[in-house]
Amino acid sequence: MRGAVFFAVMACGAIACRYDYEALTGTSGGGGSTANPGTGGNTAMGGHGGHGPVGVGGDGEGGSVGPRGGAGGTAGTGDAGGSSGAAGRGGVGGNGANGGNGGNGGNGGTTGRGGAGGDAGGTTGRAGTTGAAGTTGAAGTTGVAGTTGTAGTTGVAGTTGAAGTTGAGGNSEGDLVLWYKFDDTAGGAVAVDWATATGTPNNGTLVAAGTGTGMFSPTHQVGTGAVNLNGTTSANGAYVTVPASLNALGATTEITIACWVNITTDRAWSRLFDFNNSNTTGYMFLTTYQSQNTPNSVRFAITTTNNAGEQKISSAARLSTGAWHHLAVVLGAGATYTGTLYIDGAVAGTNDAMTVRPSNVGNTINNWIGRSAFTADPYFAGMIDDFRVYKRALTATEIATLYTTIR
Repeated sequence: MRGAVFFAVMACGAIACRYDYEALTGTSGGGGSTANPGTGGNTAMGGHGGHGPVGVGGDGEGGSVGPRGGAGGTAGTGDAGGSSGAAGRGGVGGNGANGGNGGNGGNGGTTGRGGAGGDAGGTTGRAGTTGAAGTTGAAGTTGVAGTTGTAGTTGVAGTTGAAGTTGAGGNSEGDLVLWYKFDDTAGGAVAVDWATATGTPNNGTLVAAGTGTGMFSPTHQVGTGAVNLNGTTSANGAYVTVPASLNALGATTEITIACWVNITTDRAWSRLFDFNNSNTTGYMFLTTYQSQNTPNSVRFAITTTNNAGEQKISSAARLSTGAWHHLAVVLGAGATYTGTLYIDGAVAGTNDAMTVRPSNVGNTINNWIGRSAFTADPYFAGMIDDFRVYKRALTATEIATLYTTIR
């Protein structure tokens, strides 16, 4: 077709034949402008393509019926930054005139150039707001604890019964076999035994020797009185006799002898007590002043013969005069046993190699408080109170109680 046209143009000349060329081909439709749509071709043979909308390539419509379809509409000029114009569609082929064969479909309009690049794609949509987590169901209400029952009313304390009457001088310890309180009648001579372990009291007797004197005095450390022995020499003084031996009283092996003493004049070898057969056939004694060894001191001794066979317990010093002191001798258990001397509640001397006991000495015939088996020794000068003999070994705690509590 293009070859035939070219031939005709060449034959007619460029100017003379222009109308004929456009008549044959039809004028191309104008591209759409910014405001108006493209217009169709205006030649008799084919319409111009329509103008596209703003920024969009006009859909060029084919020209009217003619031998050739109109040229595709020119792409609309895009606005600056507008979206790219869509390519114009080819013009629709014109129908043949008067029932003639339809012209060949016009070639598609030149693809319109896209308008200048628009702005970057639309703003990316923000992610949808994340739905808030469902509200956590509130924990079920904790059941209220049951009401605590009211405590019952405290009963009123019963009336405290009146204290019972204190028994007169009862024996508080079953192991106490001899107990002279020395709370006896002034001017009397009987020292009452308050111990009941032997069944029958072993009352003592106050005896004067030579020109000496003795009495029960209201001056005391325990109870209401003490015995006051005013010895001056080995010939003049006073003492208390005990009617039975320790062996006969039941104090045969483990024993405790305790008393309070207040010395007026401290003379060597004067006795607090001396239970003996004689000074050569067995005895046991306690003196406040032994002069055999230095330092002079308190001493307990026991023997089955004489002084050469004595087993001894000695303190480190003598006692002060004019003051009350508590003395105790404890013979412990065992074939070989420990003998302990206490002064004022504390251990003052021990001997852990002792073997002789009261049972070895036997039933002594002379049992004296304040007098010695040795005729050369002086009588005791001072007061003695709360004299006790137990048929067992008291503990250190019990000795301390005698010293601190018994009054």
